Amino acid sequence: AEVFVPTTESPFYKINLKDFSGGRRLLSDEIEMLESVRLLTARRIDALRVTHERCEQEIREQEFSKLATEAQLSALRAQINPHFLFNALTTIGYLINTAPDKAFETLMRLTQLLRGVLRQTGEFCTLEDELKLIESYLDIERARFEERLDVRIEVPKDLRKIRVPSLILQPLVENAIKHGISKIKEGGRVEISARLETEKGKVLLNLTVFDTGIGVVQDKISAGVGLNNIRHRLQNYYGNSASLQIQNIESKGTKAELRFPVSE
Repeated sequence: AEVFVPTTESPFYKINLKDFSGGRRLLSDEIEMLESVRLLTARRIDALRVTHERCEQEIREQEFSKLATEAQLSALRAQINPHFLFNALTTIGYLINTAPDKAFETLMRLTQLLRGVLRQTGEFCTLEDELKLIESYLDIERARFEERLDVRIEVPKDLRKIRVPSLILQPLVENAIKHGISKIKEGGRVEISARLETEKGKVLLNLTVFDTGIGVVQDKISAGVGLNNIRHRLQNYYGNSASLQIQNIESKGTKAELRFPVSE
């Protein structure tokens, strides 16, 4: 006896039955049972095929997401603002004539910054490493703005070991300088802070960059390349558990706030 298994797609299957005891024929109850078996088998095979295809699709989507995230990170590393580099080199050139020691120190900071950006090949780093990179960047900007730039970093020591996405803060700090402080003749202050929060049973890291500049135009908040890069990476890493909010504080400046789950 041959029993065809009616799956919806190929490959198709067939069950062969032979060598019955005494060469007897199948009884009506046995035929009915085999009919049920072939239908149940076909349904099970189809269900397994759908599950397998769904798993393969999820794996492909994860790979695409990972590639997209890596591409975004590579683009961000390559996006060290040419205008910033030009300003840094101009500042160094000016200091060579007026304060050679400071010029050398600033050049070392620039070298340290570029080396740090290139060294961070992974998608994640510690908050400590991220802050070191930002401090190098701010030291160079301080050489340019001198007393016009005040920097305050308030991040508890125990939080600095937390793993964060690489270069997640640098674009926010750069925006604070470029669009906020540099627009005011007397300069201003940049504050970087971190704290832990609990929401719906999840522990979240809150990273805040505040500046006392002129504020950010809403169009730039929604269309900025660096900010969109951050949003896409947060979505890829944490889904809807992460957020980036930027708001103008009336008569005070701009606050950018990052929130995402603490990595194990």
